[in-house]
Amino acid sequence: MLGTYERGRDTYIIPACWNVTNDSCLPHFHSSLEFVYVTNGELKATLNGVHYDVKKGQILIVTSYTIHYYETVDSSEEIILTVPLDYIPSYNKQFSHSSFAQNVYQDTDIQNSEILRSMKVLSKNDAWRKLSTDIVKGYIYVIIGTLIAGIGLTNNNITSNQDTIRDVLIYIQNNYLSQISLQQLAKHFGYSTSRFSHLFNTYLGCTISEYINTLRCRYASGLFLDDSVSIINAAMSSGFSSMRTFYRSFKKCFGVTPSQYRDNYMKICD
Repeated sequence: MLGTYERGRDTYIIPACWNVTNDSCLPHFHSSLEFVYVTNGELKATLNGVHYDVKKGQILIVTSYTIHYYETVDSSEEIILTVPLDYIPSYNKQFSHSSFAQNVYQDTDIQNSEILRSMKVLSKNDAWRKLSTDIVKGYIYVIIGTLIAGIGLTNNNITSNQDTIRDVLIYIQNNYLSQISLQQLAKHFGYSTSRFSHLFNTYLGCTISEYINTLRCRYASGLFLDDSVSIINAAMSSGFSSMRTFYRSFKKCFGVTPSQYRDNYMKICD
């Protein structure tokens, strides 16, 4: 499961709240706070290389610039809320040097949960877009205030490895269409190839080449929207130098071949 820095999300100036079934996302990070309430099933989450099994009635808390990704093995249902720090000035300064003491909060009274009620209101019919700013802020302050009261805050403890991984993700995002390799990246960031490979795998759960090839496959899938672009041109334009590698990576990423992916897209358009 592979990903990058979400620049797009960091351009948001308001919160967003939505419902998800069987959530699964690529490793990414952003400056916004993220809260994931699991309403059914179980969600597997990884935050800065630490794994969590988040069950029904639990809330996953993802603080700013935490590298995270999710996976559903059997089934799960979630409500996700993201909150830009600038939207909550009362907490912004506090979260610049503190974070939640735990990453998972157990909601002990689901039937009367203020957190669940607030997130349901915000997510229903995109209410977060339609309600007044004061009302949305009111619900968010209830959520954050309840979590702080329940688990408390602690001083931030950002490691140099976390900073390095964030820098690596940004660098790869800017260069993945070029010919970059493990050796080049390790040299650029001042590591041996073995140490760099181990560090990357620990935080993202994949190899450098898997990560880069998945980004390239996602880019190629966007090129398929133009039916005048051949599969070979899409592969070459996405940074692949081998069609064999492209086909293997694409099938692993999307579960279908490039031709099947394009055919399915065309059927939807028709």
